Amino acid sequence: MVELENIPQAAREQIQRMGAADVVIAIAAASGPPELERVAASVRDALATLATQAQGVILHAVPEFESGVADESGAVRILSYPLFKPEPAEDPLQNVSAARQAAFAVAEKLGARACAWIASDTGSVTPRWIHGLIQPVLDLDFDVVTPCYDHHKFEGLINSSIIAPLTRALYGKRIHHPMGPDFGFSGRSLERLLARASANRRARTLVTLAGDAISAGLEICQSHVGVRANPPTDWPNLSSLLARILGPLFIDMEQNAAFWQRIRGSESVPEFGEPTPLSDETGAVDVQHMIESFQLGYGNLREVWGIVLPPATLFELGKLARLPADRFRMPDDLWTRIVYDFALGHHHSAISPDHLLRAMTPLYLAWVASYGLEMETASLEDARQRLDRLAQAYEAGKPYLLSRWRWPDRFNP
Repeated sequence: MVELENIPQAAREQIQRMGAADVVIAIAAASGPPELERVAASVRDALATLATQAQGVILHAVPEFESGVADESGAVRILSYPLFKPEPAEDPLQNVSAARQAAFAVAEKLGARACAWIASDTGSVTPRWIHGLIQPVLDLDFDVVTPCYDHHKFEGLINSSIIAPLTRALYGKRIHHPMGPDFGFSGRSLERLLARASANRRARTLVTLAGDAISAGLEICQSHVGVRANPPTDWPNLSSLLARILGPLFIDMEQNAAFWQRIRGSESVPEFGEPTPLSDETGAVDVQHMIESFQLGYGNLREVWGIVLPPATLFELGKLARLPADRFRMPDDLWTRIVYDFALGHHHSAISPDHLLRAMTPLYLAWVASYGLEMETASLEDARQRLDRLAQAYEAGKPYLLSRWRWPDRFNP
């Protein structure tokens, strides 16, 4: 666990001088003074809307280590001192995890009743954004607030096709964006999350945070915070992105298996705020390259896929690879079984984790192509309903996951 004594002395002295704060806003994105002051203005506006008066501190959690600025004036104070010394690590998540744990430790020291972790670009942050993350904690006594971002139907598809429906099926909570990356926390939840991070030597990522919170019995809700500026998809490095996201998620399935194996069905969680109206996207989606990548993967990776995918699934993929583009559709139950089988392959250590996760890329592209063709002329609401049906398929397929997880030698479809 990160202790205050481990935080660099310059920052520790400023924290001691600040004494106390009701709200701590930790900014994880690189930001200069103008951006931090703009966030401070949003925080001031958000605090003014709360039922009770509150003072806030903004922590710039990951500035350059050599810099240090403190503004202790007004109801919202800014601390832009480094909270930890970044280490040259092979896994960049180590430093992100260290920054978050350090911010939590500072919030505990200041006696904060609420702490918000902001990892999105600060240009997206508005008073509504801040209010949505802290108001349910301060006024309604929730422990964890996850964000509801508004986005178009072809954005955030890794979350929509894997993270959100898998979290829903495993943990029984219908959370739209369980991987955030922006969250609100109660003061009392920080101790439990820090203790959980201390008990696990690996870096705790934002992908696993919702599962951690649900397993710990924390009261969780979600808030509509507005439109998030999603970075463009880095298609050439998609394999690395999937490995960085799915690796921690599958490891978390191992650690929380005793919990999620008892869960049946799902339920909604309290939801606050209203979605931002968005216009429907126009134009076609170029899926030809995705289909060709899948067909190439089917030709080159069948032996690898065969280590984790049952013969029946490989047979279905063979039929899919031969379909013309206008009929290219991946059924929900097929995609669900693929995700579950890769999680099982990770669980049973069938091959090296990195090799396994990267081999999933052509299959994910096949799902994106199928979804893109099906939703090409659909409205945003139609797309939301379509993704909800996919989430229901994950729930319906959970007995398949449970059977192969518990009895891998006895269950081979």
